[in-house]
Amino acid sequence: MIQRDEAEACDWSEKCWNICGQALFRTLEYFRKALRYREAGWKSIDVSKYLKGRVLDVGAGRAGYLRKNISYQGLLVLMDPSYDDHSRVEMKTGNVMLLNADGLDIPLMDESFDVVISLAVLHHIPTRECRLVFLKEIQRVLVAGGLLILSVWFPSEKPRGKEVCDGVIVSSGLGDRFYHFYSIPELKSEVESAGFRVEKVETVVENPRKPAETRNILLTAVKQ
Repeated sequence: MIQRDEAEACDWSEKCWNICGQALFRTLEYFRKALRYREAGWKSIDVSKYLKGRVLDVGAGRAGYLRKNISYQGLLVLMDPSYDDHSRVEMKTGNVMLLNADGLDIPLMDESFDVVISLAVLHHIPTRECRLVFLKEIQRVLVAGGLLILSVWFPSEKPRGKEVCDGVIVSSGLGDRFYHFYSIPELKSEVESAGFRVEKVETVVENPRKPAETRNILLTAVKQ
């Protein structure tokens, strides 16, 4: 099990938020403005089948899957650094908790969750070092044998943007987003380096009319 050193975790979190031209801060500001992003939930990923035991969603955003009448009675913690404005998420049940925090420094106890979900988040973190901090924090809060559900964007053609560190800044009217574009072997390697055994890797397409633009890697892994 990865032990938590609170001072070290805080130092790493601060470093990762500020490197590469504050790419992560700029990405967060974009999503604060994109209020309807993923509001309807994922079409290509059935989140409901992973809701078992105590579940943590890291980078939950608007948690669109809660609008699909999912009947889940267990503990579900939605965590996102944008939750200083709680109006972003509409809760239907009393078993859902909101936590204003980020995955680089998770303020939760070791081995406290059975499942961690993190969809379309990891690719926004610059540098392998910082992505491993993120993955190791997830590994820390999972129970032994706990399940990680992870997705990253995997477009056939990378969008145009400014190259920064090991990724690209994509700009629009709402602001800037940082993306690191994974290969499947690279993603598997990082997840395994954080203390997981990869169970399954597949590609899913969110919009069949735009397969090149909406392709994602969906990975499931177990904490070793």
